[in-house]
Parts: sequence; structure tokens; C-alpha cells
Amino acid sequence: MTELDHAPGVVTPPLPTTLEGFAACDESDLDVVVPWTGPAIDPETGGLAGPLPEGYLVATSGGWPRPGVEQIATELNHVLLQELWASSGLLAATFGISARCWNSSRALSVWTDDESLQRFLTSDKHLEAVRKTRNLAYAWEGARWTRADRHTLPDWDEVRAELAARRRDRPVTH
Repeated sequence: MTELDHAPGVVTPPLPTTLEGFAACDESDLDVVVPWTGPAIDPETGGLAGPLPEGYLVATSGGWPRPGVEQIATELNHVLLQELWASSGLLAATFGISARCWNSSRALSVWTDDESLQRFLTSDKHLEAVRKTRNLAYAWEGARWTRADRHTLPDWDEVRAELAARRRDRPVTH
């Protein structure tokens, strides 16, 4: 198969054989499906309600789902989002999808500290979702870093740069 149609009228490029190949796709069509939301966000403006705390943590993950996994992925995401929004230490999160890039899904969040993120990542619900999704995606990647700018939120360009700096290319199987 050289092309996959994931959304009406969207033709994706041939499937890559490496993580770097997936990551190189142009996600200029990234659709923010959940705008920045959380306790650090002013619900009326969608912007920061005030400066972020010093030493806050940025976390991101992204993946390229296999065709036909939408229903189970949606169910797992619902469980994860409930857990995420209830997590102590979460400041804000946003999510996006790129139809052009094999429906790549992106998550971006900011946390008060690494311990708060670790509590979420090691929660029973998150670990169960990770176990169930292990074979639902061609590839997955993530990163975390501290950020000094307390007056702006990270954006998707920053995410791409941070992931590229940390990425270790590996083959993927179809």
C-alpha cells in the first residue's frame, strides 16, 4: 500500500519504515482538537491566567495510529483525559491531530513539576492505557523538559524541535 486515506479528501504519503520518516511529515494541517485547557488557562481568553510557576515542566507525546483503531483509541483517550484533568500538578494541556500525517496525534501539557507528571504517568489508568495501546500505533514518541519562559505557553514548533533533538531513530513495522 502506497497511500492511505484517513480522512475524506486527505491523501497521506506512503508509510515510512522508521520513526524519523513518520516524524518528518509536514503537520501544517495540525488541527487543535482541544485548545489549551486547565487551571493555568483563563477560560474567557484561552490564554494564560497569569505567569507559570518557576521551574515548570513541559511534556509532550505523539503517535501515528494504525488504521481501524479509532474506536478503542477514543475509549482509551476518554479514560486518560478524565485522569489527566483530575491530576494534581497539571497546569494546562492541548491536543492536536494531523490527517495528512497518518492521523498523527499530539499531546502537549505543562506541569508544576516532574513529580506531578510522574504520578500521572504511573497511575493505574495511564499504565493500563499504555499497555492496551502498545500495538495500536505504528510509532510513538515523547519528551519532557523544563522551560524558563513563564509568560507564554510552548507551541507545536517548539515541540517538534525538542522531539527532534531527543529522537533516536528506529525502524517501525507495518
